[in-house]
Amino acid sequence: MSELITTCEHRSFTTKHLLATVSALALTTYIVSSTIANAEEDTRPTVWVEFGGQMETIQGMSQPFVAPFMSIEPKGAPEGSTFFLPPGDSYDPALFAKTQRPVRRAFGLDGKIFFQPEASDWTFSAEVRYGRAQHNRNVHEQGPVAYKYVVLPAAKIKLPLNVAEFGDERVNTEQNHMFLDFQAGKDVGLGVFGRDGNSNISAGVRFAQISLKSDVKAIARPQLGNQNQYQNYFQYELTGEQQRTFRAIGPSLSWNASAALLGNKDHVQVSFDWGLNGAVLFGRQKAHVAHATSGVHVTHPAVQKFAHNELYTTPHETTRSRSVVVPNLGAFAGLSVRYPNARVSFGYRADFLFGAMDVGIDSRKTTATGFHGPFVKLSIGLGG
Repeated sequence: MSELITTCEHRSFTTKHLLATVSALALTTYIVSSTIANAEEDTRPTVWVEFGGQMETIQGMSQPFVAPFMSIEPKGAPEGSTFFLPPGDSYDPALFAKTQRPVRRAFGLDGKIFFQPEASDWTFSAEVRYGRAQHNRNVHEQGPVAYKYVVLPAAKIKLPLNVAEFGDERVNTEQNHMFLDFQAGKDVGLGVFGRDGNSNISAGVRFAQISLKSDVKAIARPQLGNQNQYQNYFQYELTGEQQRTFRAIGPSLSWNASAALLGNKDHVQVSFDWGLNGAVLFGRQKAHVAHATSGVHVTHPAVQKFAHNELYTTPHETTRSRSVVVPNLGAFAGLSVRYPNARVSFGYRADFLFGAMDVGIDSRKTTATGFHGPFVKLSIGLGG
C-alpha cells in the first residue's frame, strides 16, 4: 500500500513538474517573441549601460632622483695597488636612471549609463573611468670580489677581501587616476554621415583625480682603492620618497559621431565611431618630496676590522601646493558592431592634461600628463 501511495505521489509530482516546465517554456517563448517583435517595430532602447576596459600608456607623472655618485664610472683596482681585482664588469651607472623609469602601463576600467527619452533628441549620461598601475623593481649589478696575497713562512696564500664594486637600487611605485563625467547633449543629426549615422554634441562637468606614490633606495660602491697597505673604498647611498596628487573639476564639452559602414541598424551593423572632448579643470596640485644622500669612506686591513668615516649627509624635504587651471583634451576612434539591443566597440582613446602634475624634485616643474591606449566596450540596451 505504501509503495502505491509513493508511486501516486511520484506521478503527481512528475505531472506538476511537467506542467510547470511547459508553462515556463510558453512564457519564455512569449517574452522572446515579444522582444523580437518590438525590435522589428524599430523600438530603440532608452537606456544603455556600458562596461569596458583599456590598456593605457602613461606619461608625465614623475622625475628620477639623481645624485653625483650615480655618474661615477667603476674602474677596478687602481694601478700599483697591493690588492687585486680580477677582470670583469661591475655595473653600468645608467642602471639608476633605468630602474627609476616611471610606470609606463596601466589597466583601466570604465562604466557608463546613457539615457535618451523616447521621441527626443536629448541625451543624458554619467561615466566613470579608473586606471591603476603598480610596480616593484630591484636591480643589482656587481663585479668580482677583490683579494690580496699574504706571504706566510710556509706559503703564499690568496686572501679574499670580501668587497666588490656594485650598484643596487630598489623602487616601489603606485599610481592611479579617475575621471568622472556628467553630460547632457543633443543629437544634431548632421546627415553627412549617412542615413544611419549620428552626431551628438554634449556639455557637462568633469572631475579628475590623479595620484602617485613612490620610494627609492640606491646604494653604490663604484671604486676600490688602497692606502698604506689598507684596503679602502667609498660607498654611497640615496633614499627618496615622493607623493604627488592632482584633483580638479570644471566644465566639459564633447562631440561624438558615427557613420555606418556595413549592414542595417535593424539587424546587424558595422560602424566607424569617433569623438573629441575638452575640459577646463580648476583644482589643486600637491607634491611632497623627501630625499637624502650620504657618503662613507671605509678602510680595513686583511683581518677585516673596519673603520668608517662618514663623509657627508645631505637631506632635503619639501612640500608644495598650488591652485591650477588645467586644459584637458582628448579623442577616440574605433569600430562598433551594433545589434538592436547590444553593441561591441573597440578602438584607441587618448586624454592629455597640460600642467596637471608637479613632477619636480627640489622645485616645482610641470609637464603634460597623458593616458592613451586601446579599449574595448560592451553596451547593453534596456527599455524601449
